[in-house]
Amino acid sequence: MKILENLTKINRRYIFLLVALAVIFPLVIPMKLPTIPGKYTVKLYDFIDQIPPQSQPVLIAADYSPSMMPELQPMLEAVIRHCFAKKIRVMILTLDPNGAALSEAALKKIAPEHGAQNGKDYVFLGFKPGNALVIMSIGENFRQAFPTDFYGVPLDSLPMMAGVRNYADVPLVVSIAGSAVTQSWINFAHTRYHANVGAGCTAVSTADYYPFLQAEQLVGLLNGMKGASEYEYLNQKNGYSSAVQLATKGMNAVSIVHLLLMLFIILGNIGYLVTRHNQSKK
Repeated sequence: MKILENLTKINRRYIFLLVALAVIFPLVIPMKLPTIPGKYTVKLYDFIDQIPPQSQPVLIAADYSPSMMPELQPMLEAVIRHCFAKKIRVMILTLDPNGAALSEAALKKIAPEHGAQNGKDYVFLGFKPGNALVIMSIGENFRQAFPTDFYGVPLDSLPMMAGVRNYADVPLVVSIAGSAVTQSWINFAHTRYHANVGAGCTAVSTADYYPFLQAEQLVGLLNGMKGASEYEYLNQKNGYSSAVQLATKGMNAVSIVHLLLMLFIILGNIGYLVTRHNQSKK
């Protein structure tokens, strides 16, 4: 009984040390915790998977800043890998001034893995301010908002852009964002121009998008790091990628820490109840 009572007196330094080890261990040593993809992740994945290769390109909007990278960058990379593995062409733009460097880094990292060529397999449009104005301009013609790509090359000179005029020539828009800009893609690209829109967002923003999913204004949704890890799992399961699964590693660490915290809560409550029982006897 004395041992159980001492559970309430554990030095907090030991708790901090155990939490630190629980975070570091899964990041350093690969673990194979089970992954069960959610239905909205599967819907987005299946929609992209059914796009014919070497056909119309997928448009990805990477609208987030470095502070959201742990959740959203693996998501962007997983979607790009899926598209390149399926020989689906990709167009990437950003409405966030910080997003250009992040999305360009993802392209430069992944394109060599699949032999993807700029202008032929993907086009990087870069950053353009204006949010709703840019989204509506694309609805008329990509060239209104982006006369050239990020590197100053006219869109009309890029082989991939032949026949690509507006949303009617894009089977899917994927908005990966850490802000409410996704709602602008829904309001204008989908509602006004009838584009199919999928989304990826931070975990804290997920609840905001369930009404759009239920109204079928979104074809699917990636929910923070969990959604990114589920997409990585589907890529690996289908043989599309053997790259390091950053989001999966992160989710393993989160899962272990949550289990550890639950254990601490249980032990702390046991210690508290035993202490109260002993005091009542006295």
